[in-house]
Amino acid sequence: MKLNRTHEFPICSIIRLEIRWRYNHMSNKVLKSKKASLYQFTQKYSNNIDNCIEFFKSMKWPEGFSCDRCGCHKYYLVKRVGKTKTSYVLECASCHKQHSLLSGTIFQSCKLDLYKLLLGIFLFFNENKGISAIELCSILDVNYKTALLLESKCRILMSLSNSDQLLNSLFYEADVFNIGAKSKNKAGRASEQQPVLGILSTDKENNYPRFIKLRLINDYTGLSLKKNIEQCCVLSHAALLNTDGEKGFNTLGTEIQVKNEKISYEEKNHRLLWLNIIIGNIKNNITGIYHGITKREMPLFLNEQEYRFNHRKMGKTVLDKVKKYLQRSFPISHRQIVYILNISAPHFS
Repeated sequence: MKLNRTHEFPICSIIRLEIRWRYNHMSNKVLKSKKASLYQFTQKYSNNIDNCIEFFKSMKWPEGFSCDRCGCHKYYLVKRVGKTKTSYVLECASCHKQHSLLSGTIFQSCKLDLYKLLLGIFLFFNENKGISAIELCSILDVNYKTALLLESKCRILMSLSNSDQLLNSLFYEADVFNIGAKSKNKAGRASEQQPVLGILSTDKENNYPRFIKLRLINDYTGLSLKKNIEQCCVLSHAALLNTDGEKGFNTLGTEIQVKNEKISYEEKNHRLLWLNIIIGNIKNNITGIYHGITKREMPLFLNEQEYRFNHRKMGKTVLDKVKKYLQRSFPISHRQIVYILNISAPHFS
């Protein structure tokens, strides 16, 4: 049956009203960005070494190649074929100085070829929860120690990004939780688990979580809690800090409004609901994906989980961010990483 115009206009009006209603109700929601596609990544880089070279070249010389000895902008690409990998260097056309694509970065002297290195970085940064070294060594076809070192260096890159930002909001939530291997016949503060301070910023009180900070602490004193919160947050008298009755948080009363009362966690919408959900997810990620983490290694794993939550809406810009992190990075060996973790471990035990 063919509709005449008298029937057509009411139907069109109803459709317009429905579209307008849906738009108005969706406009207040922030949709999560779509993750970068592994398929598109492999299509671009797997069988094209030129694209891999271009990625690291644009990272090191964003404005184009320039020799640091003579300032020449022309170069020759030199291919070096070794027993375990094939590497590439850029040789200046004027003074013939050779420039490594990875020199001066955290992956200097890396034994992986460019595609495997780039694939490992992409997989580690693009995962929502994390990826174990066992899984990564299987995907990249490398040994376990190589995958473990690659992940450690990626966590250092994440740490560099975390250090840039301070939490800045009118609403904060803070709580202390324990993480790590469980101790026999011990619970809570008497256990050998590592105490961690979690601080969450929200757009509204107990709603719309924004960013989180995770800090290792060696005790529950007011001085320790105050020092860590001051280092992580922009405090003001107009802002509100929700806590769970821990007395140490009262030391912040002169800098921010503190709502420090015991919470009934059986209530559906208690004051630390979102912080507790996020802390639970972080603990599950660390203990479920990575097993047997020691206190010495805990700072890097917490930095990783902090980064993943704060960059959950990163979407397809993952490789652009990796470029920036590599530009700011510095050469560091496995021995140096172990040494730094060893000397810092006593402060958190």
